[in-house]
Amino acid sequence: MERPAEKSAAPGPSLQDVARQLELSRQQAKISYGQLSSMTGYSKSTLHRALTGKRCPREVAEAVAHACGAKLEEPTKKWLARQGKPAPSQGEIDPNSINTRGDLQAAMRELLAASGLSLRQLELRAGVGVLPRTTVNEVVRGNRIPREELLLTFVRTLGRGHELSMWAAARQRVLRDRSIGWTQVHEPMLLTPSPRVLSVLGDIEMSEVNCFAELVDNTIGACTEVGAAISTPKISIIFDGGATQRRQESVVIRDNGPGMNREALTRAVSLAWVGNTSRGALGLGFNVAVARLGSRITVRSARRDSSAWTVLTIDLPEMARSGEWTMPVMTQEKLESDDHGTEITITGLREPWRESKGRMLRERLGDLYSYPLRSGTLVIEVNGRQASPRLPCIWAETRSVPRRGGNVSAMVKIDTTLRDAAFCLDCHHSNSPNSTVCSWCASYNLTAHKRRVKGWIGVQRYLHSSDYGIDFIRNGRKILRRDKSLFTWDNPDSLTSDLEYPLDVPTNRGRVVGEIHCDHVPVSYTKEDFNRDSPEWRTVVGIVRGEGPLRPQACKRYGYPPNDSPLSIILRAFSRNDPGLRYLIPGDGMRAVHAKAAEWAHLFQKGVPEYQSDEMWYQAALLHDQVRVSGESHADPSV
Repeated sequence: MERPAEKSAAPGPSLQDVARQLELSRQQAKISYGQLSSMTGYSKSTLHRALTGKRCPREVAEAVAHACGAKLEEPTKKWLARQGKPAPSQGEIDPNSINTRGDLQAAMRELLAASGLSLRQLELRAGVGVLPRTTVNEVVRGNRIPREELLLTFVRTLGRGHELSMWAAARQRVLRDRSIGWTQVHEPMLLTPSPRVLSVLGDIEMSEVNCFAELVDNTIGACTEVGAAISTPKISIIFDGGATQRRQESVVIRDNGPGMNREALTRAVSLAWVGNTSRGALGLGFNVAVARLGSRITVRSARRDSSAWTVLTIDLPEMARSGEWTMPVMTQEKLESDDHGTEITITGLREPWRESKGRMLRERLGDLYSYPLRSGTLVIEVNGRQASPRLPCIWAETRSVPRRGGNVSAMVKIDTTLRDAAFCLDCHHSNSPNSTVCSWCASYNLTAHKRRVKGWIGVQRYLHSSDYGIDFIRNGRKILRRDKSLFTWDNPDSLTSDLEYPLDVPTNRGRVVGEIHCDHVPVSYTKEDFNRDSPEWRTVVGIVRGEGPLRPQACKRYGYPPNDSPLSIILRAFSRNDPGLRYLIPGDGMRAVHAKAAEWAHLFQKGVPEYQSDEMWYQAALLHDQVRVSGESHADPSV
């Protein structure tokens, strides 16, 4: 039997075949050469040569095809592949392999090509003004490096939203590429750190979350100093694992603050490392935070009117090895003339972060900075996703319960203005109002400092064994979260402590919460607690809970006058957890439904619309009273 003759391979398309296909696509799309030039970024002469078969580079052919909305035939794709690079495939685009400006340009071009969208179609899909095609064209042609926001929007619009952190990390690697205009400006900085700094950095306890919070505080402080000249402060935190995303080996913290020029940056860092806390220094907390996170720190900063970035490197292992505390100072050209802010890159992480920890960090920062986040005065992103504020799930101020002497609202507001303090502009120490010299640094550079205690004490819509207490906030950040120390009274005569809330033994669940702003109260350098021995803290405690016991019977027993503090008012009205409207506790006609109320609170935190107000809880408390009065069988309060 004769073997069938093998079919000869069909000849591939020629340059003329590809050009004719592209020209036909242009005509069918009814796009002129001028319009095609605007859409692709290539000149009309280049496009004419390509579509007449004189010279048709691969990148020009791809740009024309996608601008016209054409699908390239398989033979044409093979012809393009023979021109030096395989036809793009969305699954093969790996942002972890991007390290240089050229890598980023090629990856973005491939991603756009794989989508089949023209620049005009991409702009329409993203929304007017979000991805201007002229700007995107400059980026994909390699004429500029995209801003982080534009890059992430580009990636998200093209269906790669799950890779935002990898693309953001890739952009940071590109910015560290030494081919982008690096020049050394002068000799490295020589430092002699104080013994206090060295001893603190060696063995300090500071949680990872508070390390990042310290860097967020620096941005908030910098933006506050310049006032309205800066838009809403935005901090972006990006973890980068390079080729592997299982373990994040570096982290970049970037802000849109005013930034610093070379003189300001070197001064701020040098003063911090010699233990100086005067104005303009980053402070001891900055050094503790970055040293706890990693071993090599690069700080990059620029003002809007600066012509270049100043880049300063702190290499702790090298300093320890050589015994010389030197910090190289470089400059790097700006890719955008009006760019500004500060960027901190930390490598050699002491505890490499896994992807799941990024989610945890976003949630914790959303809790710590819930007030400015929900007020719209701060934006925090972790791996390309915004941190959401943790909202207080409380009864509305309009809800009240009847008590002797009148109704008591479920929220008591606090707003007390104190006498101005004498604030030292050199060391930031707060002195007594009549001081003329700083008691800390002996400076005469004092100014009046406004002091105010404001906030509220309220009632949560659910009971919990630990999720209750008062948040104490300083400059937008919670220093104490769900603090319960004010629920205990320290008897000065017997030196004993009496727990005054909660008293529902054996569960000891509570629902009294609060939010107190006290920006003037001093904190520890790790900002994990206030200085509780300071007169400022004692004043705040007196305003919130008074001097004596919270309960009237205890006040009489120990000889104190009636306590009319906000915390005492709330506890007297809401200390019991009986179901019904008398204590604002949901019930089913027979008993309180605490588990159901907690489930609703979880839906509240997830943002489910019908659970944002307290109406669901109120109707359940009302239902309980109606069933008790009518004698009917109990019902599910959620129905």
